[in-house]
Amino acid sequence: MDVLANAMHVALDEARQSLREGNHGFGAVIVGEGKIIAQAHDEEESQQDCTSHAEINAIKKASRIRGKNLSGCTIVSTHEPCPMCAAAIVWSGISEIAFGYSIEESIEQGRKRIALRCADVFTGAGRNITIVPGVLHDECKILYLKTVRSEVKRLRGATGEILKAYDEESKNKRREWFEANKSNFDFLKSDKLDAAYNVLLCRLGIGSEEAPIVKRTSRQVVFHSKNFCPTLEACKILNLDTRYICKWYNEESTDSLIKLADSNLQFSRNYEKLRPYTDYCEEYICIAKEKWC
Repeated sequence: MDVLANAMHVALDEARQSLREGNHGFGAVIVGEGKIIAQAHDEEESQQDCTSHAEINAIKKASRIRGKNLSGCTIVSTHEPCPMCAAAIVWSGISEIAFGYSIEESIEQGRKRIALRCADVFTGAGRNITIVPGVLHDECKILYLKTVRSEVKRLRGATGEILKAYDEESKNKRREWFEANKSNFDFLKSDKLDAAYNVLLCRLGIGSEEAPIVKRTSRQVVFHSKNFCPTLEACKILNLDTRYICKWYNEESTDSLIKLADSNLQFSRNYEKLRPYTDYCEEYICIAKEKWC
């Protein structure tokens, strides 16, 4: 499993490179005798070739090194291969396939996939190919989550002006959400800092354990956000600096949400303590003109 996990880490790097290039985020590695022979990612968009899938590209590279018969080799892919790639695996003679995320899971995310498992292709071809599903599943899953995909698409190549426009769009959505839900917020009658903190939790759909308060005074709440964040994951995939992206992309919109709870409040962050550079994002809600506001 260590060999498969190590190969999957390389495949994940390939998939991230694919997304940075504007492709579809698939990576594959071929291993023979415990060593990586070839690695590749999909290039459908950059090459304008609908057959340029990660597995096929990896098989082509490996075949140039080992010849067309890849028996005894393992292919490791971030995503279960489509029927076209599964058939290519059959023809190549590859003996084992390991993947992270399944076709079924991808379809559940709303992605357009052919609902045919690689196991069914192998069975139909009369090939007994070993299948190892779920290798580094959670890491692979992040690449295919609808929310992360959306953020990757929005942030890839985004300029400062585009980020400001996204922030303004977010302000409007948060205002609409607040107006539609405020009648259910009994906590708005409580202390203004607590009310604003709870508004933020509700908007993010998280509990206090995912953004625990680490300091509380009569004028300030400091909390450490550790919740799953699609923007963070997109920045990691695209090699973007969250200290820049989060400042222009969503700080003002978050501040505007806090002010709906009380206009005298202000939201800010400590940009020296921000993921992925630390294990949490240190964030503040306070009465205006406090230290971090």
